[in-house]
Amino acid sequence: MSNGGGRKLQGALLEECAEWIWEQIQDEGLFVPGELIELILTTERELNLQTHPLPEIATGVAAAFREQSHLLSPTDERAIEAVLAWEDEFLGIAGIPRAFS
Repeated sequence: MSNGGGRKLQGALLEECAEWIWEQIQDEGLFVPGELIELILTTERELNLQTHPLPEIATGVAAAFREQSHLLSPTDERAIEAVLAWEDEFLGIAGIPRAFS
């Protein structure tokens, strides 16, 4: 795993995070496509929500997906929340404060 060292979650580190989250979610027996994980992470940053509490981030990302005509089921919203929770875990392991991610 990469060392945080003041880095932001972008580029190769964002891809590493998305892959790690995908593995964790698979271990839980859930299926979330890797592309959706990356989309959640990038949308969160495009909306500049990464410093907000997780429920606010999940709500904002889901609203953005709806505005982009993505159909969301309750399962999709739980997937967004799961991805964000695992992202927090990744950031902690990488030593990257969420406020600076």
